[in-house]
Amino acid sequence: MKHYIEFELKNTFGYSIGMIVGGLLPLMLAISGYHASNDIEQNRELAEMTFTMCLPMIPLGLVMLPFTIAFAKDIEEGISIRFSLFGYTKLKQLFAKFISILFMVSGICLLYFLVLQVVLPLPVPSLAALLLMIFGILIVTISFYFLAFTIAWFFKGFNTVQGIAMVAYFGIAILTGTIGSFEFTGIMKKISDFIPFNSFRMELANHWTTTSFDMSNVFVHLVVFMVFTILLFCIANIYSIKK
Repeated sequence: MKHYIEFELKNTFGYSIGMIVGGLLPLMLAISGYHASNDIEQNRELAEMTFTMCLPMIPLGLVMLPFTIAFAKDIEEGISIRFSLFGYTKLKQLFAKFISILFMVSGICLLYFLVLQVVLPLPVPSLAALLLMIFGILIVTISFYFLAFTIAWFFKGFNTVQGIAMVAYFGIAILTGTIGSFEFTGIMKKISDFIPFNSFRMELANHWTTTSFDMSNVFVHLVVFMVFTILLFCIANIYSIKK
């Protein structure tokens, strides 16, 4: 299993577009988006908002693009089936891919945190804020992991999956205000609110140095979104088996 996880890591790291949009882009946007003023308190608040605004881009970019595309390629080339013949069942493949994705997202998030702690006037976050940051990113990563599997399994053809993964990435980025600033109404507003980026960002930024605060609302929002993606995954899996 160790060697298979290493294979998955190399496979995912091999897509440079994912490293750019999930690793380099959030860092560059955070640094370029911060503009200091003469007000120290205002600078601190702006740094916190800038950090939290770009943080969810890491799992979004790393999971939705390279992982979805890599898995679609494995399916099309029959690599997943060949691994099954060597004892790596679908469940084991799911586990190995998740560990590799989690390792990659954790590493990039840690690098993002350390660099911006040096570059921006960010105060040291409280333990409560750190816990929200860690578990929030973990839940978002799991959510996109199942969504990526759903796309790769349900849609056929590498090019089709690649296109849908790109649409999903930019769609989520636009709906959550990560790219651009749009005022949505109607169904688009409901979809935008359902994706837990904004609630996670605001909760983290507003309680950056707060030693204790109620996280129940944001965690409920995160978990509901995760359950929704798991349900989509189950539906796609059942459809795949029946077909």
